[in-house]
Amino acid sequence: MKHIFSDTLLKVMMVFCMVFGVLVVSAEEAPHLENLALVRPSDGGALRILEVEGRSQLCDSSGNPVQLRGMSTHGLQWYPQILNDNAFRALSRDWGSNVIRLAMYVTENGYGVDPGVREQVVQGIRLAMKHDMYVIVDWHVLSPGNPAASEYAGAMDFFRSLSREFPNNPYILYELCNEPNGNEPGVSNDEEGWETVKQYAEPIIAMLRAAGNANVVIVGNPNWSQRPDLCAQNSIADGNTMYAFHFYSGTHKENEYVWSNVESALEAGIALFCTEWGTSSASGDGGPFLEEADPWISFMNRNDISWCNWSLTNKNESSGAFIPYKNGLSEPTALDPGRGNVWPAEKLSVSGEYVRARIKGIPYLPIERPEEAVITHAEEGYPDLPCTFEDDTRQGWGWFANSGVLSRLSVETVRGSKALSWYAEYATIDLQDKWADAPRLLCSNIGIYREDKRYVAFDLYLEPQRATRGGLSVILAMAPPSLGYWAQAAEPVPVQFAGQDVTERGADGRYHVRAVFDLDKLRDGKELGPEDLIRDLTIVVVNNGSDFAGRMYLDNVELLSGGE
Repeated sequence: MKHIFSDTLLKVMMVFCMVFGVLVVSAEEAPHLENLALVRPSDGGALRILEVEGRSQLCDSSGNPVQLRGMSTHGLQWYPQILNDNAFRALSRDWGSNVIRLAMYVTENGYGVDPGVREQVVQGIRLAMKHDMYVIVDWHVLSPGNPAASEYAGAMDFFRSLSREFPNNPYILYELCNEPNGNEPGVSNDEEGWETVKQYAEPIIAMLRAAGNANVVIVGNPNWSQRPDLCAQNSIADGNTMYAFHFYSGTHKENEYVWSNVESALEAGIALFCTEWGTSSASGDGGPFLEEADPWISFMNRNDISWCNWSLTNKNESSGAFIPYKNGLSEPTALDPGRGNVWPAEKLSVSGEYVRARIKGIPYLPIERPEEAVITHAEEGYPDLPCTFEDDTRQGWGWFANSGVLSRLSVETVRGSKALSWYAEYATIDLQDKWADAPRLLCSNIGIYREDKRYVAFDLYLEPQRATRGGLSVILAMAPPSLGYWAQAAEPVPVQFAGQDVTERGADGRYHVRAVFDLDKLRDGKELGPEDLIRDLTIVVVNNGSDFAGRMYLDNVELLSGGE
């Protein structure tokens, strides 16, 4: 869709309106601003699904179609700081949100590992109620991709327990499975895959209804909730169930695959809710792609489709709503804006600033932001093991897109050998997400098979300008397609600057650690076989209470049969 008026022209027109007291911007001219008035729970009451003009739609207690617009949290196990009174007040009053989505991961150190995450959900529900917002409880299925997998066996008990604590509560919508997908054990991207999801969801819905809970239920679908068209062909026999769809504007474009699937589902008449969309690519990297997002916003507004944007985080990814930590450039925005305050525009990311405007239904008027200096790295070279860097290239290594450190990568000599080098320091405040301010090095498409090798090993040298306390943890992650493109070595390698020093410190003042990771010991019970491909390698150096600032060097990255 091509908008007749740009945001720049809209800005001029808004000034004209303020001066002359007239409104000249129509919904036709700026469809991304068109919207029903945002109804809050205090006015709309309990939501329900009704047929309106031949299509099932989300309606208020009086039978009027409504649109919910707001934000999703990131994983509550990583970013619980967003659960505070000031943030919810700002989202409700300043952003104009009438809904918030609580993303409760089950795996990845979420609810399945720490049942205490449930109390974070309860806290979020109570805050949403206090600030007059509807709230989506998201059972965040991601990896594995099958909601019926053993890792998610607690779903029935979770929703039963929560619905008993908040019986038939008009504020709450239940999202039973975030993104069914192919991550092993996964679901297929077809009718069979949807049938698997449906069979998982139906008993939970039946339990809720038998207990008297009429709350709206939202169900995801195959291929990361990109197939609501499959739901239309074989819908759940419940009058208050909706179907999710997700998109990321850098990947899922107007009139392409996901868009067409959503249109097909609409034409079939089922009720849809976009419980997650982002301004980045689907990986969380790149962008933000704002021009690509506008057609989606217009489409959802025209069709009264409710939506939540991903996400309320200061993580260094372009879809995050707040300024992240960037080495030498910025400290992360506090997720608590302070009593009686709001987040000023300069504390929002470009994405956050844009989405706030779209929630409010006003023109997006971006602030001036300083341009970041262009960093020239050493020549990239080609990925290959072992990585010795003797050819003066990076041999395929570069910064992971959301690395907290993005300083210049150079090839320098350390202890007679060439190594990849960079400068790093860590945030001055303690971060819940320990990866947020960490250097994250990535070697993409290295394309190696494990075969008979058992270890990944490398040398890490540290040349501190400051290191008086605490230590660091060195972490190895991989992207094996057979394991859902993510696997992490179970045991990090410690580096201590105080107390018992497990590293070697030479006469040159540099610390040295020989980092060795056992491929037979992976997190989450994953197993990597000899025939399995390792597509990427990622090295992360996480802060453990240190004040480290200085240079780091990487050398001799290799696969070994023995742990030498």
